Amino acid sequence: MITRLTLLGLLCLFSLECFGQSLADVARKERERQKQAEPQTKTVIVERGGATTTTAGTSATAETAPLPVLTPGGFKDNNGHDEKYWRERFQQARDDAKRAEAQVQLLDTNLKELNTQYLNRTDIYNRENVVGKEIGDTQKQLDDAHKEADQANQKITNLEDELHRAGGPPGWAR
Repeated sequence: MITRLTLLGLLCLFSLECFGQSLADVARKERERQKQAEPQTKTVIVERGGATTTTAGTSATAETAPLPVLTPGGFKDNNGHDEKYWRERFQQARDDAKRAEAQVQLLDTNLKELNTQYLNRTDIYNRENVVGKEIGDTQKQLDDAHKEADQANQKITNLEDELHRAGGPPGWAR
């Protein structure tokens, strides 16, 4: 009985070993399938006015459809602005936003300090008339600084929308 079970077990293991695919075989077949599925690329060199531009395309579409050619001047959006123009505008907007945020933090710190002074003062005249007035003025300045910071952040958002409408790549906003 034990020999029959042993013989049956060995027969099952041998049959699985003979008919099973190894991991290497599966990987090899997958690579072949991917090579057949992806189109072959080739390099097309286009010469215009002495400038040479290299573009890559698929072998099937290179002969039938013309590819867009990058001019020596670089890519421009629909409004005629290049990457440098957009990067400068975004950098200026980000600098304005950083300045506004720094102003908010400074005024917030000043307001907290004035509130601490208000609580620590024992003389009622200075506490109510001097420090209280400074707190009110600083609070108004802080509210104005918050509005400026919101406007600066909104300017960045508007620039992103403007860049999108102009047809420029989103990478120019970085």
